[in-house]
Amino acid sequence: MQATLPTTQPFSFAQTLAFARRFPPCQAQLAFSDNALTAAIAVAGQAIAFTLRSGPSDSLVLELPANLAAPVREIVLDHATRFVGAADDVEAFYAVARRDAAFAAILRLLHGLHHVRFLTLAEISVYAVLMQRTPASAAAGLLRRFLTSVGRPIEVADRTLFAMPELAELCELTVEQIAAAIRHRAKAERIVEVVRGVQDLGEELLREAPYGEARDALLSIRGVGRFGAAAILLRGLGRMDELPWLPKFAAHARALYGSSIDHTTIAKRYGKLIGYWSFYLMTGVPRLSQRGRIRNTPS
Repeated sequence: MQATLPTTQPFSFAQTLAFARRFPPCQAQLAFSDNALTAAIAVAGQAIAFTLRSGPSDSLVLELPANLAAPVREIVLDHATRFVGAADDVEAFYAVARRDAAFAAILRLLHGLHHVRFLTLAEISVYAVLMQRTPASAAAGLLRRFLTSVGRPIEVADRTLFAMPELAELCELTVEQIAAAIRHRAKAERIVEVVRGVQDLGEELLREAPYGEARDALLSIRGVGRFGAAAILLRGLGRMDELPWLPKFAAHARALYGSSIDHTTIAKRYGKLIGYWSFYLMTGVPRLSQRGRIRNTPS
């Protein structure tokens, strides 16, 4: 069956596809064709594949299995909408970014890109542990190991995709099971603590509570630091309010703005849209560097 997802403008599904193809952590859950994206998620104990493609008037067409019960169908629709940031108010971010002369090249390059999140809170909760003190490519590899071991497989065309189990299911996993999957016992111990802590807090609190309250609740979980909390809120739930100023962000900012820029200036300019700024920065700077458009390529 099909459903139409409205999008806030400007929206470019081509930009969504370009970002998703380049994003290593989600490759075990995604499959691509020239103009469509298929993703695997777990809902009500079953793996479900949904497909997104461009629709009329910059909308999105969502394709779902025909036999889904209505409540499950609504959950999948909600996941799909949030996954590609379809309802994000990108124009509010653009209104600020247009006054940022150094950012102009990134706005042109990524025009219409909405914030592509992790598919589920369960997924970002696991990845927030895997990425600690670990290069992005290695963390993505650990996530693939995790998913191929404990994920729910589903066949899509000529590929097997793996849906991340729901939080309640993850809470049943033991340290031994996770360590066997990822071959890293210390991270396995943290994953157990983090997924159980996030489950206890509940997605509603993390999504709806004031940002500071949600952040502090995550920080109360052993194994979640400032960057992990921000990642869960930003990359998992699309909450843009804050951003820890870590070396990688600083390096990309210096490459774009020059050595004199600091986080105070950026935070003041973008305010509660700082998360969108970081998403565009971390996506755009490497691409501009590859094209020779930025002299000071970040390490």
